[in-house]
Amino acid sequence: MLQKLKSASLKKAMPWIIILFVAAAGLLVYFGPDFLTWVKGPVTFEDLSIDEIEDQYVTMTFELTFGTFATEVTTTTRNGVKVSEKDSMQYHAVLVGGLDRYINTAEDMYWEFVGLAVPSRYFDTARIIDRNSDDFFETYDLRSLDTTMQVTGQLLPMDDEMLRHYRAFFDEADYTAEEFRDYCSPYYIKIDHLKRGHVDFVLTMMALAAILFLIALYMLIKALTGGYQRKLVKALKALGEMELERADADYESASEPTKGIRIGRNYLFDCTGTKTDVFALRQVAWAYTHCVNHQKYGRTVSTSYSIILYTEDKKQHQLAMPSQTACDQVIDDLNRKCPAGIFGYSDQLRELFNKNYDEFTRLRRQKEAEMNQTQGFADAFSDQGQRSDPYNV
Repeated sequence: MLQKLKSASLKKAMPWIIILFVAAAGLLVYFGPDFLTWVKGPVTFEDLSIDEIEDQYVTMTFELTFGTFATEVTTTTRNGVKVSEKDSMQYHAVLVGGLDRYINTAEDMYWEFVGLAVPSRYFDTARIIDRNSDDFFETYDLRSLDTTMQVTGQLLPMDDEMLRHYRAFFDEADYTAEEFRDYCSPYYIKIDHLKRGHVDFVLTMMALAAILFLIALYMLIKALTGGYQRKLVKALKALGEMELERADADYESASEPTKGIRIGRNYLFDCTGTKTDVFALRQVAWAYTHCVNHQKYGRTVSTSYSIILYTEDKKQHQLAMPSQTACDQVIDDLNRKCPAGIFGYSDQLRELFNKNYDEFTRLRRQKEAEMNQTQGFADAFSDQGQRSDPYNV
């Protein structure tokens, strides 16, 4: 029995195990490179030349801006009407390698630029740096650059729209097409971002991948080792030393009124899910069919079926069923094999069960006695028929 139940649990769990493994693998493949980039850590932007910055994850000191070449605006609408509008991102033109590269050299160097995307949470500091930069370009006094911001992010290629604003910005500064091509890199540093999203988002996705992998691994190990039958084994051993062997024989000879539900002479086995439950028939107090209509726009689109089963300790259990026919077949089988159980629903039974359980128990015992008496008459009649049969050998 246990080996069969273990195999059934593995079969039921396998689709979810595969889905979880595939989802974890997909997240690892997609976000893994960004995660490795984050683990390696950023390189110093000021140490890179314009030919080395592509795809680099960098940290830089933001202290000077040549100006803002684009601003991203977020608009909030309600029922198609604009209710608010605010700047959410500023795109600055900054020097490749930082200012020190150009002022601490005896050589004449052309200024080389790259973009810097600054999110709104840094706007206050960026506004001060922008003002200080205006003062610097008037006096070229380094003391005016008294505010700095250390930022980290990945260098990403500009999209067509951003590149159009970037080019227009340098056109207004009288850069020729050749100068723009040679000295203005079509990349931008997106603060706190990696290629596939914000650093926090990438780390969250990697954590999710690890969780999904561990869940799938746990389910696989649990199914292979019979963990989904642990509750069944514990429940049977609690009933007596020999109950596990008794249940094993009962399982093999049990009827199966619907797939996943097996009813023997002593036990009901619920194998509809990954986990296997077992109920001693002598402890079944009440069971009835439960239907739920699922509606959409006032119309029933589907119906789910189950059997609500109460044991003698008044604990409720729900057995999932595929149809009304399956419910009827299970209830009929239980009614034949469980004389002490009440089957079917009425408001009077509900009130009796909830408010006068002693009377409900008395009804159960009365039904059991009547069924046993009926069965006794049937057995006696059968024995008498066999004795009076002259051809019976």
